[in-house]
Amino acid sequence: MANDIPSSENKTEEQSVEQIPKLAEVCDTAMAEYLEIVRSEYEIERNKKQSFENRAGLIMALVGAICIFLFEKVQLKEIFALMTAPLTFIDLTKIVSGLVVYGSFLFTIIMSIKTISVNKHNNFEVKRIDEELLSEQRAAALSRVIFTYRDIIVQHRELNEKRAKAFRKSLYGMAVTLVAVIIYITLL
Repeated sequence: MANDIPSSENKTEEQSVEQIPKLAEVCDTAMAEYLEIVRSEYEIERNKKQSFENRAGLIMALVGAICIFLFEKVQLKEIFALMTAPLTFIDLTKIVSGLVVYGSFLFTIIMSIKTISVNKHNNFEVKRIDEELLSEQRAAALSRVIFTYRDIIVQHRELNEKRAKAFRKSLYGMAVTLVAVIIYITLL
């Protein structure tokens, strides 16, 4: 008889179930298409990261090759010796170009390292998958996955934009280094 009388607990459970909006059927929505889009965008952003790291590696190799030549032809002790002697316009140009060589070389290295730097990229947290999530309604689960991927993609894009800016600056630094080396060497 006690089972026939609804308790206040059962009434609140029924009311909370009624308050949950009914989700549309997956086949009636574009959820599957959006899921494919976010998966594709996720892969694109991961590939961009890898591409920046590969290109920055090439810049670092070029910087290494230039470094050998640089330290042989543009020596700091020569630049400092020119600073103590009476200055001519050519000596001043040589001092400035020599200092620019080292400054832009250091700048290029720093920007290349920023491009490669290991920033934490968010990923889909697979440890959170449990029995409760697996028993979730399909529409709600797909919605959650889509929104999670969206947030991950946004974070990856922000990090990749920072990498792109650092990479662009490293290219500019490399160009300035090369121009300054050419000026320095032609003034010998």
